[in-house]
Amino acid sequence: MKKLVSLIAVMALLWTMNNSAYAAQQPDLRIYSLIVDRFMNGNEDNNKHIHNEKDDNLPYGGDFNGIINKMDYIQNMGFNTIHVSPVFEKQQKDYLGYKVKNYETIDAVYGGENQFKKLVKKAHDQHMKVYVDMPAVVTEGYSAATNTKMNNIQQTYFKDTKIIDLTNAANQQKYKQTITKFVEQYHIDGVSMYVMQDGVDAKAIFPDNVDTIAILNEDIHVEGFKHVQKLATTKALANAFKTTDQKIPDHYDANELLASDNFFMQRFTKYAADENMFPGTRIKQLMSYLMIQKMPISMTYGTEIAMNGDKAPDMHQLLDFRVDKEVIDYLAETHKVYEKYSEMFDGTSKVIYNKDGNQLIYFNTNKVDFVYNINNTSKATNVQLKADQVPKDKMLSGLLIGDRVRFKDQHFSLITNREEAELYAIVKNQGFNNGYLIAAGTIIVLFTAFIIGASRNRKKYLAERQSNGR
Repeated sequence: MKKLVSLIAVMALLWTMNNSAYAAQQPDLRIYSLIVDRFMNGNEDNNKHIHNEKDDNLPYGGDFNGIINKMDYIQNMGFNTIHVSPVFEKQQKDYLGYKVKNYETIDAVYGGENQFKKLVKKAHDQHMKVYVDMPAVVTEGYSAATNTKMNNIQQTYFKDTKIIDLTNAANQQKYKQTITKFVEQYHIDGVSMYVMQDGVDAKAIFPDNVDTIAILNEDIHVEGFKHVQKLATTKALANAFKTTDQKIPDHYDANELLASDNFFMQRFTKYAADENMFPGTRIKQLMSYLMIQKMPISMTYGTEIAMNGDKAPDMHQLLDFRVDKEVIDYLAETHKVYEKYSEMFDGTSKVIYNKDGNQLIYFNTNKVDFVYNINNTSKATNVQLKADQVPKDKMLSGLLIGDRVRFKDQHFSLITNREEAELYAIVKNQGFNNGYLIAAGTIIVLFTAFIIGASRNRKKYLAERQSNGR
């Protein structure tokens, strides 16, 4: 019996290995973008002098300590990079942090220099990166731009605040020296900027040893940035997932960062709410799709709790960690699957089907290939793949839902319910696993024989007692 049990255990292990891809490198940037003041107040002492009195345009008191306390919360959802709003000394009533007074000093209300260093170290200890958004507000020694481009939300926020002309050589030199010193002193991994004028070159204003991101809320031309969040793509993603049956983009430029909103755009939840769609489902569809991409992606804080709003400060609420955890749990579980099978991010990928919200992405790797199927439609769908797309001696083993698809009637039928996503590993067809069935059947036969034998022995024993007069 022990040998039989051992045989079954070995078979189960081999079956698991045949249906699994081995974890490889981590995917690209998975950014959780947050406003320091609106995330969490971890230390009441550093903001005692601020009296909010329920005015949402004033600071709430969020700080670096609050981020440190919730770093596991961010990482468990699958994010490997924390992107924070400006950290420099600012006007006291400015909760966003872009109205800078001094680029040389970390704001004491956030916890100051020591707490910021602690935040960066904690993130690095947990193998996470820290990116800081860089403001471009004029302070002493800078000249102002006259050709800025802002959307309505930015215009309402900045009003008459002057923006540095970052195409001016003297400004570029001064700004680059300041940011270089900041990066080297605090060992941050990346910087970003809401660029508000044409012709800004990252290489002229940022040090070479740091990643750079340009966030564009207007049609603006930039140069030298490693990653760019483009207005057209941001809107396309928001519109694709705000409701069902919408075309999902099937091509992105190589240097793009994908997101559905940012600090100065209406929330993705607002798009879904305007369509009378359930935000939780919309967010799960959106984030499942973004997290599978082989390129940098970003989610604005609070999306996981369906934070809403189309203008400030409504769209910059304080994060409530006590709300329903439906999306949070979904992100965590989906991340576990993507992390376990992260080999899919090593190879190449291409869209092989894209129709009215139903898209299939094929991941080609050196070991195990994958197919991601997102059904962002209003009905169940059946996408058929032929033998020239997936070999007929293979099977598709579902990793998110658990569906298994075998070759039948000259094709594979990938059937998904409405608003559902599945990731398949393309593995050797296991059939009905006859070895396992034989072993299991043997156990049943032996156990049955044991019961029958025990029953017969008991009857024989009782008969002998009766014959002896006992």
